[in-house]
Amino acid sequence: MFGRRIPFNQIAVATLVGVVGGVYIYRPIFEAPRKPLAAPDRDLKPDSEEQRAEATQQEVQANASATKD
Repeated sequence: MFGRRIPFNQIAVATLVGVVGGVYIYRPIFEAPRKPLAAPDRDLKPDSEEQRAEATQQEVQANASATKD
């Protein structure tokens, strides 16, 4: 078994299977994408300064009440 040479066609098939397997792992063909490709219906706008301040204040209050218990 170890004394024989490997034929070129077997090396070519093994190389082809390895390359195709690596490409499939990198980018699956038959699996649906996880995220929809269409853009979301609503526009995402950045929060205003007042909304960020309110959110921060609410987080501080929630943390303070959690540490009291």
